[in-house]
Amino acid sequence: MRRTLAGLLFGLAYTCASLTIAGFLLQRTAFDPDNSADAAKVVLGDDAIKQELIDIIVDSTATTLTDGSPESVAALRSTVTSVAEHPEGQELLAEVIHDAHAHLIGMESEPVQITGEQMVPIVRNEAVANLPAVTLPVPKVSALSVARTVVGWLVPLAALATLVLVALGFASHPDRAALLKSLALGLLLLAALTALLGYVIPKLIIPLLSASPWANVPARLADDSLPLLIGMEVVLVGGALALLAGSGMARKNRRWSTPVSTYRYNEERRWSG
Repeated sequence: MRRTLAGLLFGLAYTCASLTIAGFLLQRTAFDPDNSADAAKVVLGDDAIKQELIDIIVDSTATTLTDGSPESVAALRSTVTSVAEHPEGQELLAEVIHDAHAHLIGMESEPVQITGEQMVPIVRNEAVANLPAVTLPVPKVSALSVARTVVGWLVPLAALATLVLVALGFASHPDRAALLKSLALGLLLLAALTALLGYVIPKLIIPLLSASPWANVPARLADDSLPLLIGMEVVLVGGALALLAGSGMARKNRRWSTPVSTYRYNEERRWSG
């Protein structure tokens, strides 16, 4: 009975631990505008996002900075494009990326704007400093807003539940072989949830929630963290297989070390006589 209870408690603990870690990964890719700003280069690697920013900045400053000829407009576009593709220029756009991502997931309700002062270093001309702010067409995706709230509550609660369940599991004196097996299954569950929440959802599901190119931000961050994710998967699955092998060895050793009952011994002697 104790073995069964311990297995159940540890199974629940590993499930909560898996939700904690996988949920944390989802937060970093889908619900962390600060991470998006830090990874401005990665975000601007999305051609649709970069092109939308370039178009808006050029369109809002062309009247002030050009004579309207195709050549002068093309020169302005070339300047803005070079800034958006340069590491220092990408840092200038990091605040805009942060605000756009925050608005997308419902963290900020104010419209996303680029002020004239922000555009000065981008177009390299002080003449645009007093231009009115231009608004980016970034939608608020209600599904992401709800998911952000749910994950925000889920991660700390699941982490707390993990600690409580692990303590209860050890207090129930679990069998060693059963403990190794349940831990192995927990690692496999963690590997599955990590792949689902850390990559599949931000890469494939979230972009489907909106036609805006800004819905691709989580996908870009998921791609950027893919090598780390693959490394985690290898470690988790490898650890699970090793623990399963250890569980089998523990059962085998216990079976060989169990003494033969006196009744069975007497019966064998009687038949042999």
